[in-house]
Amino acid sequence: MKQLTEITTPFSEVAANSTLPGAQLDWLQTLRQQARGQFERHGLPAKKVEDWKYTSLWQLTQEDFTHEAKPSSMDSARCAEVALIEQAHRLVIVDGQFNSELSQLDDLETGLTLTSLTESLENAEHQLNASIDIDKPGLNALNTMLMQEGAYLYVAADQKIEKPVEILVINSGETDKLATHLRHLVKLEAGSEITLIEHYVSLQENTGFTNVVTEVELAENAKLDHFKLQHESLKQFHIATLASKQAASSQWNTNNISLGGKLARNDIHSQLLGEESHVTMDGLYLLDGDQHVDNHTRIDHAVPHTTSEEIYKGVMDGDSHAVFNGKVIVHKDAQKTDANQSNRNLLLSRSCEIDTKPEMEIYADDVKCGHGSTVGQLDETQLFFLRARGLDEVSARSLLTYAFAVEVLQRIKAEPVRQALSNVIEHRLPRGL
Repeated sequence: MKQLTEITTPFSEVAANSTLPGAQLDWLQTLRQQARGQFERHGLPAKKVEDWKYTSLWQLTQEDFTHEAKPSSMDSARCAEVALIEQAHRLVIVDGQFNSELSQLDDLETGLTLTSLTESLENAEHQLNASIDIDKPGLNALNTMLMQEGAYLYVAADQKIEKPVEILVINSGETDKLATHLRHLVKLEAGSEITLIEHYVSLQENTGFTNVVTEVELAENAKLDHFKLQHESLKQFHIATLASKQAASSQWNTNNISLGGKLARNDIHSQLLGEESHVTMDGLYLLDGDQHVDNHTRIDHAVPHTTSEEIYKGVMDGDSHAVFNGKVIVHKDAQKTDANQSNRNLLLSRSCEIDTKPEMEIYADDVKCGHGSTVGQLDETQLFFLRARGLDEVSARSLLTYAFAVEVLQRIKAEPVRQALSNVIEHRLPRGL
């Protein structure tokens, strides 16, 4: 209880006194009460917890957040400007509230269900919290007791959805220090395919708090190409959990890009529960100033004949600080596992910092596994080569930095998504005249 008294925002009181969606559902009320009890016992994780050793939430605890948003003046023209993909099925959440007028949910393809979470809660009982543990130190309990909105995405068996789906989460900046707690549920039936983009963006440099959990369930032979772009205010706190359960021969290709935020934490977890299932877990983080980004990934190879591939790259400048902890667990009897993991980091200043810890726990003896980590600076020889051919120093550094980061983007097969993300990355890097 001592930890809770140190938190400026009374999250537990907000949960007790707010009218949250699903009040008529007994199972959901029970779940919220369980989460609230866990939060009151343990509060927010401290640095003494191993998984939070390099990330302090002290600044988050000192902010006095509000959970009531003012009416937003967001219009369709502004929404179109910040959307990542023009041709997409789109669900828009503005300041924590689903906005049907800004969303593009007409003419959904056959087999696709895309609604706000509040419209589909009655169908979510068996999926909600199926992939996460609210007792684990973190913010899953906080999200469960306060979740107010999100997206529900369902693809019927053997349906291949052509247009991507974009979940566009906008902080308009019209409510300062706004806290939003979002839950997205994604379920693909056997043989289905879809491309999903989670896009988080701020329109003003306001302080705020985004707490989001995305749960994914993939049936046999399902394929999900899943992209997340976090491009919020440099004063924003962003805490996210992304967890999946994968059946036999399913594919989950994830790409997590962190650009904005004062403090961002991403916990990404894949459970490979069926043979021949595969996960690609890629990520890119570009930091400057005093930004802090922490990526914790975990891949559980629970059965034989599963594969995983992971590449995370980081570019740090200024006084920024990044954390990468990647854990691959090959469980007992998970023979013929093939797992590769890599974390590479580029430091552009003397005062930036990276704490990197790739890990593998292997309890089977017939496996093919490898992992590694690198930390370095720009190659002075390559920099001289470009300068000698007429590029100024800023342009040369920008070009080399982009060349380092672009590998993560080149692994994206969907050309419209790859091009859209490349455009965002190019504008984020320092540019020459």
